[in-house]
Amino acid sequence: MNKDEVKNKLSLILNNSEYVRVSDSHPLELYLGKNEKGNPTLRYNGAFQPVKVIGNSLLEIKQVKTTGYYSLLFCFNSQDNLSLFYNFCEDIIPQTENYTGDNGYIEIVNRYNQWKKMFYGSSKLLSENEILGLIGELMFLKNCAIERYGTTTGLNGWSGPEPTHKDFSYGDDWFEIKTINSFKSSVFISSIEQLDSENDGRLVVYRMEKMSPSFNGITLNKLVGEIMQSLVLDTDKDIFVEKLKQVGYAYNEVYDNYVYNFISVDGYLVNCAFPRLKADKLPAGIGKVQYEILLTLIERFKENI
Repeated sequence: MNKDEVKNKLSLILNNSEYVRVSDSHPLELYLGKNEKGNPTLRYNGAFQPVKVIGNSLLEIKQVKTTGYYSLLFCFNSQDNLSLFYNFCEDIIPQTENYTGDNGYIEIVNRYNQWKKMFYGSSKLLSENEILGLIGELMFLKNCAIERYGTTTGLNGWSGPEPTHKDFSYGDDWFEIKTINSFKSSVFISSIEQLDSENDGRLVVYRMEKMSPSFNGITLNKLVGEIMQSLVLDTDKDIFVEKLKQVGYAYNEVYDNYVYNFISVDGYLVNCAFPRLKADKLPAGIGKVQYEILLTLIERFKENI
């Protein structure tokens, strides 16, 4: 059951008080419906031994004993961020298809413990430039870093949210990611350290076109959800969520209004001939430097990433 199917099923039942089983073929008794407050709820009925499960302000957890079985309920307490609840259900439902009884309950709780770190509130929203920049870093993480270096190493090498100077680093390899609107002809280098290194590295430039909110394109929330669902190990999920928190990301439906169409990605070899500023070449007394690089003048440094 994908997010659209979850959304469609929820939309059909939110006007009544009944729970609807997600699938007759699913080995676990999972239901979608609404609680007594009218909030969307995922419910599991089974003969399991409850353990302590802690919710938060966005996702309330209830475990109710009924004759012959227990019910575990995940009640979403916001009408503003329903896409996060859909993503959560879209993950829980298919990932528990091979479990029964206590094992099913344990798997649901384990998966929730990973997702709950996404269910925290944040009063501060990322700016549009921050959204665009994070989208580029996540695209590189998903399509390049994890594929090339493996999941755990790929995640650990992402240093964008940390107080370092390169977005991704793996041994002697490093990558600086820039994401620009399709009409721009330059990239902004915010500090001298971003491209300053004794080792050759890569400048990776993503071009994106901003679209209307109704366009079926790339959004920050969608990209985060796709990466989260692709991670198998709980430790990898922990790493990913912690890095998102460090960069200031907390799920908010507002981010779904910023929709982009991928145009292109280019890699540039940053070597001794590449036009950049280096700390050891600056005159004494200069403490901070910002500059722009014209993309038309670095064509000869292009190479596959």
